[in-house]
Formats: sequence, C-alpha cells, structure tokens
Amino acid sequence: MQIKQALKQINFKILFAIFLTLLIPTIYKTFRIFWLGSFPDDSQLNIASQLSWINLIYEVIQESLILPLYCVIGNCKDNRERSNRIKTSFLVIVIFYLVVMVFIIIFAKDLVNLLGQSNGLINETITYIRLETVAALFLTSWKFFIIVITIYSKQIYLYIILISQMSLSILFDTFLVSNLNFSAKLGANGIAITNIIVNLVIVGLALILLKQQDINFFERKKWSFKWTKIWFKQGLFSGVESFIRNLVFSLVIIRMVNLVNQQGNYWIANSFIWDWLLLPSLALSDLIKRDIGESGKKSIENNTCGYILIVIALISLWLISIPSWKPFIKYVLNAKDYNSIYNIVLIQTGFYITFLFNNCIFDSTFYGYGKTSYMLIQSICINIIYYGIVFTLFLLKLFVPNLLNIVLMFGIGMVLDFIPSLFLFIWLIKKEKIKIKFKNFEIINKNKKNTNYLINILLN
Repeated sequence: MQIKQALKQINFKILFAIFLTLLIPTIYKTFRIFWLGSFPDDSQLNIASQLSWINLIYEVIQESLILPLYCVIGNCKDNRERSNRIKTSFLVIVIFYLVVMVFIIIFAKDLVNLLGQSNGLINETITYIRLETVAALFLTSWKFFIIVITIYSKQIYLYIILISQMSLSILFDTFLVSNLNFSAKLGANGIAITNIIVNLVIVGLALILLKQQDINFFERKKWSFKWTKIWFKQGLFSGVESFIRNLVFSLVIIRMVNLVNQQGNYWIANSFIWDWLLLPSLALSDLIKRDIGESGKKSIENNTCGYILIVIALISLWLISIPSWKPFIKYVLNAKDYNSIYNIVLIQTGFYITFLFNNCIFDSTFYGYGKTSYMLIQSICINIIYYGIVFTLFLLKLFVPNLLNIVLMFGIGMVLDFIPSLFLFIWLIKKEKIKIKFKNFEIINKNKKNTNYLINILLN
C-alpha cells in the first residue's frame, strides 16, 4: 500500500475537529498558567498542581464509563437504539459522578494530607479541590457530548461550543484569576469558579444542539437499560486498569514530586507535554477509537498503516520543535524556573516516543475494538510489578527520590509498557484473523504454537 493511498483512508476532517476540541482548551489553559505565574510566589501554581491527582480520580471514571462508548454506541446502527443508549448512558454517568463528587468534597482534607501538600497551602488547596470537583461534573458531561457529536460527525457543533468555551474562559479568567488591577485576583480558586460557570454553559449549549439530532434528554419516553450489560462488561476491565495505573501514579509519582517540593515545575512540564506536544497524537487516538468502534476489523485492516505514518510524522514534528521549547516555557508559560522545566521535558522526550505508538496504535485499537481486558493485562505488568518494585525500594529507603530520578523512573515505565502492549496487539491480530494492509506485505495469521501457548496462559 503506497503512502498516499494509506493516508487516503484517514478521515482528516474529523481528525481536525477532534484536534480543535483539544487545542482550544489548551490555549486558554496556557493563559491560566501565565496568569498564575505572574503572582509574586509560586503558591498558586502549587495549589493548581494538586488538581493533577483529582483528575486521576476522574480519569478512572472516564476510562471506565466514557471511552467504552466509542464501541458500544459507535457500532449501534439502529437510530432509535443509538439514541436510547446515548440518553441512558448519560444518566448513569451523571449519577455516578454526583456520588464521587460528594465523596471528594467530604474527604478533600484527608486526600490533600495523604498526598503531602505543603502545610501552609492545605486550606487553600482544599477549597480549590472542592470547587474543581463541582466543575468536573459538567466537564465530564461535555466530554461525553464530544463522543456523541464525533460519532454523528457534526463538526460544526464542536466548533460552536469550542469557540464559546474559549471566549468565556478567557473572559472570566481575566476578571477572576489574573493579576491585573481590575481583577479579583482569586488565583487558583478563580480558575475553579470559571470552570464551573463555563462548563455549565457549554453543557446547556450541547443539549440544545443535540436536540437537532432528535436526541432530547428531557422527552418523556421509556428508556431501556438492557444494553448496559455490554457497556459495564467493557468498562469493568478498563476501569480496573485505569484505577491501578492512576493509584500507582498518585502514590508513587505525585507523592514523590511533592516530597521533593517540585510540584509546580513538574506540573508545568507535564502540562506542556500533554497540552501541547501530545496534542495531535491525542486527537489521532480519539479518531482511531471512533473509526474502529464504528467499522471494527475493517478499520484496523485498512487504516492502521495510515495511523502509523501519522505517528511517525508527529514524532518528527516533536523533535523539530525542540529549539522552541525553552522560549515558549519562559515567555508564554511565564515560568520562572524555565531551565528545570525544559530539562524535565527534554529527558522525557525519548520515552514519550514509545508512548505515542502505545497510546495511538495499541491502546486505541483495544478501546475501539472493545478489548479492554488487554488494557488490564498490560497495566498489571507495569503498574503492579515494575512500580511495585520501585515503591518497595522507596519504602526501604533504598531509592531516594529527586527530580531526575522521578523523571527517569516514569520514563522507564513508559518504555516497559510498550512491550506487553505490542505483544497483546500482535495476539489480537492473530486471534481475530486481521490482515493489516502495508505496502509490500501483510501481517498474516500464522500458527506459532509456542507464542500462542504463552498468550493463552496470560489470557485464560
């Protein structure tokens, strides 16, 4: 398959729309980091950085309930049943998030203390976490609607909502967060208040737009929940996997970063990587989930070559952009310790190259094809075994954390994660008799008794 022909298989219109759903929030989030960096000390950055662990809790729920919807809604061809699945899944997600929201609000103080936040910032951090927890309910609803709008290929809806979201966020941040004379100068808490207001508005806007697709969440019709058995079965594996991964990240990575007093720098470095450098690949990942969720085996066979070519192009762009990182971190992100942040990002670059293939090709295929059990297997291999060993060494004081050690530890974990992911991807291709179309060859299923025997031990 020639390169041009391989790329023709990719729906670049939807890819661009998904990219914008990630880019526009990144732009106003960058404004926020700039405003927080303009305060006299780094206390507001340290407070805002604690949102990273609260996001991990919501990431578990998102990967349990929302991401499997690419498969269970995307492959539903009957319009009435698809509408039913959208409405019933939204109700379940809202109820679940309400329960979690109440839990976090009640136990916010205990959670903040557990993760070792600086004593002088604990009270402000608790208030911030509680406000962001309320905002997260509406943000999650918005993420749900992104999947629905993407499945219906209504890019114009995304553009309308995204422009509204960015405009309102920048407006409210200017008056609530910034260090300008007319601002309330609420710092991190101002960000949380902005999120509550803006997310509530865009959820209302999304409901109005989806009504144009005959998806009316308020009409009085009998809803059926029978289909949720499939949803919960897929969500169980991805949820347990996400819980293990994020629990380990909280107890090992975030706690160690807090202990060495590098919360602000690590948070900015992580934000730069995930909000800017990984942005195109995250959009590609969502597209792959959507395509495979709708077309299944056919999408894997016809599109995987094109996906790989795009990943290679994204890696090249990442490397080419290195000279621009330091001035961007210094002037755009307004970071005082920009050299340390730049070094963190530079060290992690090699490790994230493996992550690009892992996340875009392997994980997205597993999600889209409904094979979330494979995600759990790879998580056990890395998060239980590898990080379990590291954490034991830390408790025995044989591993003394500093910023460099933490960055290398996390990076090595990403590289090791690539191994079981590749192994399971090959197993999926063989098991499902999938023939990926490349230029001069195909990955054809062949009987390899020893390989099959080992994989069967893992999966059965």
